[in-house]
Amino acid sequence: MGEAREVLLVFPGRRRAPDPQVPLQLLHVASALRRAGYRPRIADLRLGDFRTLPLGDPVFVGITAMSGPQIRYGLEFAERVRAERPGTPIVWGGVHPTLLPEQTAADARVDVVVRGEGELVVGPLADALAAGEPLDSVAGITFSADGGNGCGPAVRSSPDAPLIDLDAIPVELPYDLLPLSLYSTLQAGRVHLQTSRGCPSRCGFCYNTAFNKRRWRGKSPERVVDEMEWLLRRFPGTKVLDPVDDNFFVDRRRVEAICDLILSRGLEFRWRANCRFDYLAKYDAEFLRLVERAGCMELDFGGESGSARMQDVVCKEVSADEILTSVTNLRRWAPSIDPFVSWLSGLPGETYADMEKTFDLMDAMGRANPRTQHYGIFLYTPFPSPLLDDLPPEFSPPQSLAEWGEIEVFHFLPPWHTPEYVEKLRSISAVTRWAFYPQSRIDEHGRAFKAAYGAMCGAARLRWRHRAFGFPVELRLANAAAQRLRGFL
Repeated sequence: MGEAREVLLVFPGRRRAPDPQVPLQLLHVASALRRAGYRPRIADLRLGDFRTLPLGDPVFVGITAMSGPQIRYGLEFAERVRAERPGTPIVWGGVHPTLLPEQTAADARVDVVVRGEGELVVGPLADALAAGEPLDSVAGITFSADGGNGCGPAVRSSPDAPLIDLDAIPVELPYDLLPLSLYSTLQAGRVHLQTSRGCPSRCGFCYNTAFNKRRWRGKSPERVVDEMEWLLRRFPGTKVLDPVDDNFFVDRRRVEAICDLILSRGLEFRWRANCRFDYLAKYDAEFLRLVERAGCMELDFGGESGSARMQDVVCKEVSADEILTSVTNLRRWAPSIDPFVSWLSGLPGETYADMEKTFDLMDAMGRANPRTQHYGIFLYTPFPSPLLDDLPPEFSPPQSLAEWGEIEVFHFLPPWHTPEYVEKLRSISAVTRWAFYPQSRIDEHGRAFKAAYGAMCGAARLRWRHRAFGFPVELRLANAAAQRLRGFL
């Protein structure tokens, strides 16, 4: 038999963006390709100049993308592939292509879209492309009707692929495919893993409603703790294990079993996870104390708004009372666990009175639990989600893949608000970003980010106390610089 054929997997991003995280999703796809008999190669475009990256002779080039700048960088790389290897199929996957597969496949720099989970799709797809066979028999894809050479005007989709058994995913992911020393978050001791997929909630701004169809699936407790043990051996400098799950706490009994196994196996490490305030408000002392004993040091939440009216707009189904009960219970029963919270602004119909309710709730949380930390208040950015269909007519959603690549995270200016109100929201975002950004996250960034934060946080906190949001030029410049350093621009 000849040498296994190569597949090039690409993670788009701005070159030399600092603090990149390991592209965990591509490790899952690469693992599936290895099991299917192929030789995957991962190119993280944040780590080098994509113009000098050897393309080789892959069966296909796979590009993952979320809505926004990642699409723009992916399209730039796809243009190079088209110019230098015009016969090589370009396959797109990830959140955005899954949510808008036909629109994505209509772009000339896309031959095939893998919808949803890619692990059970990429092997059969590679087999068909390598053999030059029709793609109709490959489940879970959207493609040009000509079979994938980008020339046919028609696009069609095959039936959905089956969902993968999460416990069947190998514990040992192919980290050997990555230059691990270049991932500063990993070098700082934060190691990511995935223990579940999906979320049953219906937040209007979230991709999960369409991507996972509000389904949630979790790995078994034994499988989760086996993976934790392997990661601790693979990365002996680990300080924090960080599940990237959208909602770690859907199944309370599973969490209890995970915590019991961590303790019974004598594993000593810290971990954090995403949770919801309506869950936490109902947890009792016994459960929270177990989670704390098992090493949990941080729970992350989407607070979104202190206004009940705005919570209804985004279908959050979380009340201010539940938020305050949650942080109070943590202080009372699990005082070493820090609540970390993110907030939204600029939603349709929002008024400054709604924002003041958010400010007041944030302050009340600090009084109820002084360990409460906030990532900041961020301007809402319209990405494909249920809320997109209900936005005011002043906003026209992008009509192509390229247009979606021009939507900027943190820089969208909602046209349904007056320019004066948007300017105030931008100022509020800048102030809260510097006044509250958690120290533990700051410590993971490079020196430039730390220096900027140290210089600006005092001024931001003073502005917050006095609600002085007018003309924070120094903070907005620092905010833009920090975002550029972190790769958002």
